Amino acid sequence: MEQADILALPGATWEAGYLEDTSVRRLVVEVYDREHVAIQRYVAFLGIDTETSQEIVQDTFLKLHEHLLRGGDRGNLRAWLYKVAHNLSRNSQLAFRSSKTDALPDNAGSELRAQALSVEDELVASERVQILRRAMNQLSPAQRECLVLRTQGLKYREIAEITNLSISTVGEHVQRGLEKLKELI
Repeated sequence: MEQADILALPGATWEAGYLEDTSVRRLVVEVYDREHVAIQRYVAFLGIDTETSQEIVQDTFLKLHEHLLRGGDRGNLRAWLYKVAHNLSRNSQLAFRSSKTDALPDNAGSELRAQALSVEDELVASERVQILRRAMNQLSPAQRECLVLRTQGLKYREIAEITNLSISTVGEHVQRGLEKLKELI
C-alpha cells in the first residue's frame, strides 16, 4: 500500500486507533516502570535463572500490551501480570524439566548487600540473607510462593488467582509459612 492509499483511509478511524495504541503503550511503560523489578524478583524466587527471568518479564509485558490492545480488562493489572509471569515461569520449568523451585537463587539478597554501609554491615546482611534463605528453603513450595507474593503486596484474593488456589488455602499457606519462619529464625 502506498502512502497516498494510507492517507486516503478514513482519518478518524486511523487517528482513534493510533491514539488508542499510543495510550496503551504509555500505560504499559508506566506499569513496567512500576512493576518490572518486583516481577523479576518474584520469578527469581520461583527458581528461574537470571537470564530466563529477564525473558519472562519481557514476555509478560508483551502479553500485557497485546491484552490491552485487544481491549482486555484493566481492572487489576498487577495481579494479571503476576499470573502471566507465574504461568510463563511454570511453562519454562516444564519445558526444561526443571525443579529449581526447591531452593532460592543465590542472588536473592543482593539488594540487601548493595545497601550495606561497611564491611561489618555487609557481613551481617549476608548472614541474615543466608538464615532467611535456609528458613525459606524449609517451607513447602506453596508456602514459599504465597509468602513471596504476599511480600510483593498482593492480597490473598490476587494470590489465589495467580496460584489457582482457594483464598482460604492461600491464607493457610501464608499463616503456616510465617509460623514456621518464626520458629526457624
